[in-house]
Amino acid sequence: MIAAIKTEHARKIVLKEVPAPHLVEGEVLIKVEYCGVCGSDLHAYTHAKGYEFVEKPIILGHEISGIVVDCYDSSLERLNGKNVVVESMHYCNECSNCRDGRFSICEKNQVIGLHFNGGMAQFVKTKAEFVRVIPEGFSLRTAALSEPMSIAVHAVKKAGEIKENQVVLVQGPGIIGFFVGLVCIKKGAKVFISGLEQDDKNRLSQAPVFGMIPQRADRDLLDQKVDTMFECSGSGAAVKTGISSLKKGGKAVFVALYEQPVSLFLTDLVRNEWPIITSYGCDPSDYSSAFEILKEYEKQIETIISYYPLSEINQAFQDSFKQEVLKPVLVIDEAEGGIDCEFE
Repeated sequence: MIAAIKTEHARKIVLKEVPAPHLVEGEVLIKVEYCGVCGSDLHAYTHAKGYEFVEKPIILGHEISGIVVDCYDSSLERLNGKNVVVESMHYCNECSNCRDGRFSICEKNQVIGLHFNGGMAQFVKTKAEFVRVIPEGFSLRTAALSEPMSIAVHAVKKAGEIKENQVVLVQGPGIIGFFVGLVCIKKGAKVFISGLEQDDKNRLSQAPVFGMIPQRADRDLLDQKVDTMFECSGSGAAVKTGISSLKKGGKAVFVALYEQPVSLFLTDLVRNEWPIITSYGCDPSDYSSAFEILKEYEKQIETIISYYPLSEINQAFQDSFKQEVLKPVLVIDEAEGGIDCEFE
């Protein structure tokens, strides 16, 4: 098969012909149709701090949709030929957190495409327990976004009840920020989404399509305090301004990952009873809600996705890193004849 290999060199991915995955007990083989490029992929691509655990060479990719084409044995035959997505977080189902239903913080959690080979290839294998069949009438194209939407669903769930007409601020106009805002819109909240003025053209300008109010953090001032702030930017400076935008008793939900330490004056948090809530990844149950929201907003979401053939994977990463596109998605096989590319 053809696979995109993240090499030992920062910011370098090469296309290579490699053996297709060999199935072992409990596994299925998926022909990958689409694979999104996530912020975590960018961190692994640049060898960012906090991603030292990603061993290279590796096939990145955990936002996967495709078709099951082979199963280890007949016990998994029910999945053969099904359109599916793969849960990104592979939990143990045995630790205390898993027993409590907190799968996203499983003690032995591993992420496909970061801890082991993922979906930026023509085929990927996975344990059948992490395969979710796509609902009838749901496109593989849209289904590739179910993982980032599940992360947004999880974050809003961690925030507690978002009530109608509450004011929400989402910091960071990336795909997670957009999806968090969309989940809150669906609950009836008034949603501001903030970024820098440089984000206006390719990101913030898309906010009104989803009913969100764009806010340029380096130019505009919020005219009201907010009930809940979701920090999806990963910026230390944004953390401090976001906290200060809260009403007394408001909630701060941290979804982004940070490459540098962030300091806060905790006395302000104590005096205002601002709880710090963190949200990491998603649970299996979050996918069902994600499918519903993606289906409802499919046409609007399509306008913010940029598609790239696998042969242009380095361009997809570069465009994403420069924030020239909101969400890049790789189309693995655009033609019957396979992928036209040169091999290293």
